[in-house]
Amino acid sequence: MTIPEAKKTILPNGLKVITETMDEVRSAAIGVMVGAGSGNELDGEEGLTHFIEHMAFKGTPKRSAFEIAEALDEVGGRFNAYTSKEQTMYYAIVLDKHLNVAADVLSDIFLNPLLKPEDIDLEKGVILEEINMYEDTPDELIHDLFAETILHGHPLGKQTIGTKESVSSFKKESFKKYRDRLYRPDNVIVSAAGNMEHQQVIDLIMPHFKDLKGRVDRKPQTEPVISGEIKVRNKKTEQVHLCLGVKGPAQTDEDRYAFNLMETIMGGSMSSRLFQEVREKRGLAYAVYATESPFRDFGIFYVYAGTEKKNLTQVIELILAEFSKMKKQGLTDRELNRAKEHLKGAMVLGLESTASRMSYIAKSEFYYDRVISIDEIFEKVDRVTNDDVIKLACKYLKNDYLTLTIIGDLTEPPVKKLFC
Repeated sequence: MTIPEAKKTILPNGLKVITETMDEVRSAAIGVMVGAGSGNELDGEEGLTHFIEHMAFKGTPKRSAFEIAEALDEVGGRFNAYTSKEQTMYYAIVLDKHLNVAADVLSDIFLNPLLKPEDIDLEKGVILEEINMYEDTPDELIHDLFAETILHGHPLGKQTIGTKESVSSFKKESFKKYRDRLYRPDNVIVSAAGNMEHQQVIDLIMPHFKDLKGRVDRKPQTEPVISGEIKVRNKKTEQVHLCLGVKGPAQTDEDRYAFNLMETIMGGSMSSRLFQEVREKRGLAYAVYATESPFRDFGIFYVYAGTEKKNLTQVIELILAEFSKMKKQGLTDRELNRAKEHLKGAMVLGLESTASRMSYIAKSEFYYDRVISIDEIFEKVDRVTNDDVIKLACKYLKNDYLTLTIIGDLTEPPVKKLFC
């Protein structure tokens, strides 16, 4: 059996409907994804994508904010939304017999937000407090500082939440212009997974979306020139937080499979090299891990660690030493096999729920224009050799790309140059 086994229909207006029937469950998840993320924002729109997501739940001509929440509560369902760099997703999870309720409410909030000026002003206060809270969380803030630094002002490097200045400036017209530009049917994917049928989903959403018209004016996004930099943000904190990394492969790049195996062994689990070297053997950090952010056209890869100020130089040196080792030696046979099984296991376990399956098929369609099966991914993962890993390490772990960002109680970086 192919997993996920999805069906796709493109409606006359260009909107895509993609579903997977899972008749062994009693639930269903449905989502509406739009290809509008913080990376699509123009100058002065920073944070607008995230703000629009908030406003969807503030009321429509058909329902008040309370009635939106009550509609899902009455059927024991859950719904939410999230904003990323390249998409916004609105979704709900319900018992299969209540899929009609979920489809009706999601379509309503997606298509018909009231955007009342008084609600906008009220929500500004909420988001400004969210920004304040975020500024007080350096272990989260450091990731955005790294993206902003390595991408040198590129839209995908900006904070999804926006700035106090930009958020404070938004008016109803700001939301309408943004939605008119990007909330077009050829930029929308409706996905569903669970105990339902493909035609059933089409029948539920067609009455709502059939009048949505227009096309997105797609302009190719410039790829950033990634060059190394060291940046320190002074902040009174108990720990020093750092991200040290480089350019990475794009979401659609075939390099991703070998790269993911390298990432897993470097810092993707408790048995990874950096976890063992930095935390278990030396006790220099509680949290240390490697991660990546693959976008449509490029990606970034980095290691995060939180440590005491006195240990900062040593932690940086250990990360750079691991980068160097990976370029020269790659992985042992045992590590390569372990990484392959870890990656495959994590993927299967991560697709056990209707919500995760719904999200997976939507993202796969967004990036690849088709749903990639687990078997296809497993085949590509199994084909990776150690020579592939070394080649990828040499391609991406370059001194020219090395970028270090630090948040903590210091004004100068502990190192002036980065080499691996």
